[in-house]
Amino acid sequence: MIFLSDLTMFSTARGARKLTLENIPKITRLATRSYIRPHYYNNKEGSLSSALKSQKNPFNQFGTKINNLPPNAVLWTVIGTNVGVFGLWQYSINTYKTFGDDSRLNFMVKNFMCSPSHIENGRIHTLLTSAFSHKSLDHLGLNMFVLYTMGQGVIEFIGASRFLLLYAGAGITASLVGVGYRKYIKPMLEKGYRQQRDNSLFLGSLGASGSVMGITTLYACAFPRATFLVFFIIPMPAIAVVGLFAAYDIYKASTIHNGIVDSAAHLGGAAYGAGYYLLRMRPMLRAGRWRF
Repeated sequence: MIFLSDLTMFSTARGARKLTLENIPKITRLATRSYIRPHYYNNKEGSLSSALKSQKNPFNQFGTKINNLPPNAVLWTVIGTNVGVFGLWQYSINTYKTFGDDSRLNFMVKNFMCSPSHIENGRIHTLLTSAFSHKSLDHLGLNMFVLYTMGQGVIEFIGASRFLLLYAGAGITASLVGVGYRKYIKPMLEKGYRQQRDNSLFLGSLGASGSVMGITTLYACAFPRATFLVFFIIPMPAIAVVGLFAAYDIYKASTIHNGIVDSAAHLGGAAYGAGYYLLRMRPMLRAGRWRF
């Protein structure tokens, strides 16, 4: 059995799906982007040359190019990547079922699933690639629906380049927490609950749920009173929904029978989203230094 990440279904209410700059206090958007940003002069050097060097930084230039792309193009590229990897999974599975050739399936398992053994064998890239990997259609559809619903507003709030970094950072953090839980924490729990020991076969975890949890948590921290529709029916404040899901994942991770849901990875992604908002965004928003 393949250990999959999943995410309980919820969506935003129609009025909370799109973020606008009017929702963000103490921030105004300039009609044009200044070539030299004022906050560069707050450094100790305060020179024109240092500001120009910052602008010529290749990472800054790449980020500027990404931010100049249409937000939907960036979002659909991420969704398309997930769909493409899902297609590779299906092709590999069907090839194995039809011809008995497991080479492609082994390639997918080795490179698009994350597990303690993979990390020990040097497959560090699986920390990220597993965040774009889905083996079942319902898993893919649920994560992509939430990503599309949340992603549009988050891109408008933080910019396309930061959105990509948030997706990748939350996905990597989720994978690390999942690996650490499987390798260190769960064995200790199993010692305390010998009669409830989970002997299910574990190959690895995969899915965008950790990244989606990071994006959703950042959204909830920035707009805690935005309304989410849980199961498309029950309206609740965003921060309450994220808190309830986190509490549920903590409960599941603390027990042995957490099924096919990688609750620890969910918590890792949510922690990254909350940390990004509290440690990075909130101080800059208060100082008026946040730039899109």
